Amino acid sequence: MTRAIAVVCLAALATVAAAQPDPGSGSGSGSGSGSGKRTIQLPADVNAPEVTASASPTVVRLGGKFTVFIIARFQPGTEVNLREPIDLGPAFEIRRKLSEDSDVGDGRRQREWQLEVMAWELGELGIAPIKIKYVTNGKDGEVPTNVIRLRVEGVLGELQDKAEMRPNHAPVGLESTDWFWLWVVGAAIAAGVATTMYLYLSRRRRKHTIRLVGGAVAAPLRRMDLTSERALERLLAIGKSGVLDRDDDRRRGYQDMTEVIREYVGSRYRVASLDLTSSELLRKLEAVAPEDERALIATWLERCDIVKYGGLRVTGDEARGTLDDARALVVTTTQLAAAKAAARVKEAA
Repeated sequence: MTRAIAVVCLAALATVAAAQPDPGSGSGSGSGSGSGKRTIQLPADVNAPEVTASASPTVVRLGGKFTVFIIARFQPGTEVNLREPIDLGPAFEIRRKLSEDSDVGDGRRQREWQLEVMAWELGELGIAPIKIKYVTNGKDGEVPTNVIRLRVEGVLGELQDKAEMRPNHAPVGLESTDWFWLWVVGAAIAAGVATTMYLYLSRRRRKHTIRLVGGAVAAPLRRMDLTSERALERLLAIGKSGVLDRDDDRRRGYQDMTEVIREYVGSRYRVASLDLTSSELLRKLEAVAPEDERALIATWLERCDIVKYGGLRVTGDEARGTLDDARALVVTTTQLAAAKAAARVKEAA
């Protein structure tokens, strides 16, 4: 009986609400035709945090770093955190994440996250809303940030020469002097010096280098080990294959070089390297490799990552320069390791 009475009351209330005039119709007739139905907007969670996101700078170069700032302001007793894993899209790589809490001053708390990000695509890009999780009064929810807009330019940037052109001047007469015999004598002296230096350096190189699969690497024999010899052999094979000379295969050549260097670094410093990103690998090396050697490895890996992931097109000469730098990286780190080991033995003696 009670349920029946409740149903009747609800039906009556619905009829009265439907007969009310639409305040937005502007007719003021109060006819109650039912054409002015309104949608009731449910209020949002008043305890949801207020979130914003921004980037600095908003114009970066390809492969360059920028910072994403995410701020959440919330009431005491509310817990907030970023939704993991953080996905900014295939054009971006997160290198590092920091967070800090503080008081806003109006009774609320604030948490700020700073993401160090690298950009790997060109053009006008957008970072999709980043979701912030929160828990308050035993209830959980999510709230998204705004979209972040930025522009990624080429490696050299959009440089403009703002220097003004010089004004026109009247023609100037030129005086000619016969320097022919002076050039002949100078060229003969330069050729003699160059030949002497070449013969001297060739003789020294034959005494102090080793040969690997038909190629020479200028490194003292006593400082080479199996790890570096294997890496140099594989790099030499990549150079001989011609993959760096073909436009369609050059990116694959960069992948092959990176794989060789990663395996060499893993063996040299005894770290797992193949399944890590470049930034993760460098963090692993912080505990086992000196700073100068880490800087050398980081510079080379960053150059290759721009080609592999950023789509930067390079010439054959640039690719062979990268290959030469890879050989130099192997030789240099091997020599430094040998020199430091010898110094430790000397100190112990």
